[in-house]
Amino acid sequence: MAKRNEGLGVGMVVLVTVVGLVIGTYLSLLIGLIPGDYVVIKEIFTFNFIPLSIGYPNALLVDIGAVKFQFGLQTQFNLLSFVGIVIALWVYRQYRG
Repeated sequence: MAKRNEGLGVGMVVLVTVVGLVIGTYLSLLIGLIPGDYVVIKEIFTFNFIPLSIGYPNALLVDIGAVKFQFGLQTQFNLLSFVGIVIALWVYRQYRG
């Protein structure tokens, strides 16, 4: 009988982390839509405290004549981004068993 891999694969960890970031981003956008004078609550949950940019705004441009490729990555972490990562990892661990 084949031995089951008990650890998380690197690819799966990256995928779950990206899914968690997306979940956190949408939660942050929803919090930002709250009307009224809840500015402190909005600021706590939507403040981007770790901006990360690779190639942005001067993205890497590869020009091979007829085709041009432009590469860049930009992400901003906030409190809900980390909450989304934790939720995604928890759901994955529960689903995987």
